[in-house]
Amino acid sequence: MWWADGFPSHSPSARWHRCFQSGNYGFVLDTETMQIPHFGPLDIPNAVTTLPPAQLGLRIVVDGKTYECAAGGKWTKHGGPRLIESGRFFQRGDVTDLVFTSTDEQELNVEARFETAAWSDRLGLIFAARPAIMPIEAGEKSFGRIGGGFGLDGTNHLEVKHSAELDSKHFTIELWAYVPHNYQASEKTFPWLVCKDRNEEVDGNFGIIFLHGRAQARLNIGGGRDNAFTATADLRDALKLNTWNHLAISYDGDSLRLYVNGRESAKQPIGRKRVPSDGPLTFGRRQDNSGDGYHFRGVIDESTYYDRALSSSEILQHFRHPDVVDAKVKPTKQWRFRSDGVGLKTAPRSIWKSASLAIGLRGPNGTLSNSLDLPTKGKTDPSQWNEVSLAIDPIAFEKVSAKCDVNVRATEIANGEARPVKYNSVLGWHRINLDGIEPIVPNTAGKDAEANKNNSMERIKLVLSNPSDQPQIARLMFEKTSGGIKQHVGSSITGVSAVLRDAQGHPTGIPVQLSKNWHTDAEAGTYRGDWFHGISQVRLLANATVELELSIVYGHWGGVAAASHTQLCLIGWGSNQRWDQSALGAWGESICYEPDQVQANCSITDVRPLMVRATDNAQAWRWTCNVGGGDYFRMFDPSGNRVPHTAMKTTEHRQGPCLTEVTFDGHLGSGIRQAATVSLSRTDDLVRGTYRLRMAVKKATDFSRLVIFQIGADTYSSTGERKMAIGDTTGLLKEWNTQWGGNTYRTNPVACTGRATWVSLHDAVARPKQGNQEACANRGVVIRSWKARLGGKDTPPWIAEHGVNARGHDTSTIDFVAPPGITRLEPGDFVDATIEHIVMPQFARNYYGPNEALRSALAQHENTWQMIHREAVNNDRKAEASIGKIQRTYPDVRIHTLNNEAKLTLSGGLGYVPITFTDLSSPSHYELVVDGHPLDQSVHGNDFWQTEYDATSKRWSQTYNLPAKIAGPQNIHFRVKKLKTQ
Repeated sequence: MWWADGFPSHSPSARWHRCFQSGNYGFVLDTETMQIPHFGPLDIPNAVTTLPPAQLGLRIVVDGKTYECAAGGKWTKHGGPRLIESGRFFQRGDVTDLVFTSTDEQELNVEARFETAAWSDRLGLIFAARPAIMPIEAGEKSFGRIGGGFGLDGTNHLEVKHSAELDSKHFTIELWAYVPHNYQASEKTFPWLVCKDRNEEVDGNFGIIFLHGRAQARLNIGGGRDNAFTATADLRDALKLNTWNHLAISYDGDSLRLYVNGRESAKQPIGRKRVPSDGPLTFGRRQDNSGDGYHFRGVIDESTYYDRALSSSEILQHFRHPDVVDAKVKPTKQWRFRSDGVGLKTAPRSIWKSASLAIGLRGPNGTLSNSLDLPTKGKTDPSQWNEVSLAIDPIAFEKVSAKCDVNVRATEIANGEARPVKYNSVLGWHRINLDGIEPIVPNTAGKDAEANKNNSMERIKLVLSNPSDQPQIARLMFEKTSGGIKQHVGSSITGVSAVLRDAQGHPTGIPVQLSKNWHTDAEAGTYRGDWFHGISQVRLLANATVELELSIVYGHWGGVAAASHTQLCLIGWGSNQRWDQSALGAWGESICYEPDQVQANCSITDVRPLMVRATDNAQAWRWTCNVGGGDYFRMFDPSGNRVPHTAMKTTEHRQGPCLTEVTFDGHLGSGIRQAATVSLSRTDDLVRGTYRLRMAVKKATDFSRLVIFQIGADTYSSTGERKMAIGDTTGLLKEWNTQWGGNTYRTNPVACTGRATWVSLHDAVARPKQGNQEACANRGVVIRSWKARLGGKDTPPWIAEHGVNARGHDTSTIDFVAPPGITRLEPGDFVDATIEHIVMPQFARNYYGPNEALRSALAQHENTWQMIHREAVNNDRKAEASIGKIQRTYPDVRIHTLNNEAKLTLSGGLGYVPITFTDLSSPSHYELVVDGHPLDQSVHGNDFWQTEYDATSKRWSQTYNLPAKIAGPQNIHFRVKKLKTQ
């Protein structure tokens, strides 16, 4: 699934055309107009835009009046077009906030969304709708918490004139606030719920704002902007949307406190006398109405001011019993509203006395449709979604039968308990729920019990049956929901690997697509929250039964940190487009990618080191600090305008657990193709992202700046290094002190012609927002191969420091740039380079991983360029084959076998070296002999290699990870496993 012209927010001329294409059919959805400009079977690959149009019809009839879908919702942080899950088997996205109008141009008050669920040979279309919440009525017409309240519709406010009694040196202000999902009236500014005295830079100002889904108390104690204090609610106390929240702030001369729903959620020590002021008290906006006013949309009620700081127990009592008058606590000022008004727990929805939904798709060969009559008023909850759907065969253009001939049984191996399995005829899958499975933990004798939990595995027996006389496809979705993961160490959802094995436990090579989410913003609605989906499909012959095992691991595969690459859903976070997350182990992200560059305007986003503590006292097996930011093929036209990446497609070749390999490819401008294949491999020392970068110029292109690769990015860099250095295998060529900021090049570009050119960014410092954390990692780059022609001439890599201001912080990037004087790319120009992105632990004391060689090197050379030089020299792999043919040495040593056999010698390597044997005639029954000894890294049995199937060649490959041998080469023999004789 991809955007035809790149993501439209970056290019004003780009169409909102979201594309899907399989080997069998394609379609394009215009998410702005909700039309389908292209749809149908595909005879020619990559020709989706040549297909004819189809007409999508979405209709709601309410109380006898017909409304047609007129538009899709605009893209916002949480709404409009969203990507739910995407991978090699299944693509799902939706469009929210659909607009429905009647022939007389009346707009229906409705919440509606349209979803597409695409496999390679079938398509599900889902239309869901429900009555929308009624708009907030301004003023005292609104409902309240107790009786009537005061409605704030995003344009009005309530202002109380200043009086001396509202300016006490100690105070509490509390109120109830109904917070709808659209409480932020402006897309540009956060809302003030209550604000005394103009704004936060004014002496005496206090109030409450809502920021990123949480309340924040503000108090300017006096003395200008540098004396403005804040207290932000704990993450556990995020705002509850579409319901009432009790909020209070107090100051007792010592600390500013914020209470959320009866609980003290934040405290900021100040310890000074508050300077009084004489400005009004305003509810619903910033008091000075600056800019767009910082308006809040919602309802307030039972607002009270006290001339002292109430105790925690008093505030808790008011939260628990809002309708009870506390005679012991006398308010200084109180604002209650209509006693004869209506008190409601939630805002009312529109009422549909009678209604129906209809969906239709008209193509050249006819129309497919379906409809649903809703229960009449009083027989259904108006807050419940109503769905009507179509499941179609897009090649034959006919409905797919709701009946499925495949039977699926799932059993937990550890205890024999059956797992729930349910077939969904629209999505086309058997949903297999895996919540609550206790992972199998191996014997802990002689091991660190906590660390050993990383070796846990979940094992599920699958029996797939096809009783019909025709081949069938079993489409499987392995599901875990919030609270369903019982892995007891780390942040388990960040590192899930799923492997389908045969009945003997051998990996089969049947891929499992990995998609997941852990984002929880309530305003995101459907699909937010914690979930994991492992999606696969298995072809079953007629009258056949197949037994498989699904093995799920988190931290380790074969006792070593597993590598995984997953599509991470952003619903509940924001932007809702493609974001990929790779990880070593399950202790947080390792490297993240955003191919459409929607949020950070770069391709490499969050990057985190492996097995380090952010502070000396931090726990092991936890998320680490972010040292992210990077980009490739960053080009600016002659006027200095950024040329966006467009038509970015994602292809998952391998998703772990031994090696990941994913390609992001698309266009750069109108005449350049570009691609990056990113990899991560199972290891025990540190994060090494390997990128193969390719650019091919088809049309002459002028530019003012071209960055082939950079660490961090112009627009995103979560750390800053005070030193940089360049060298190659011979040693150091140059080291210098960085000069941050300025959006200019700080050094002249240097041509690098030596073997394994490397760049070190070291002596890093953390961003202020990371508090007392150290940076905890330096960054580095090693070039493993480089071929390039730019401006019609072969060129080595040229490297320079670029000072930038990224997200409000001055820092520097290291840029691989075009040679000096070249400002035009010619047809035939190209780049083909393989680069390692090194995330190096900064200090030996912070690294707690098991790799003693790394620990020893850090003890000698921590926080210096020598650590990246060590990578360049010691991880310089050399392989020679006596049987088979070496295909490459990065990201894995890859060898084409001869009759299922290979012999080679391997020298060089750090951590664990991935090695892949290709062109195998079957998926199993091989062995790998290293220096005369069969390799066996099993923990649960047969759980240390990875098998992949190539559908084009109809052959298999296997990937292993070998512990690096520093002294001398390793002699490796891959062969068919000899059968044991009696």
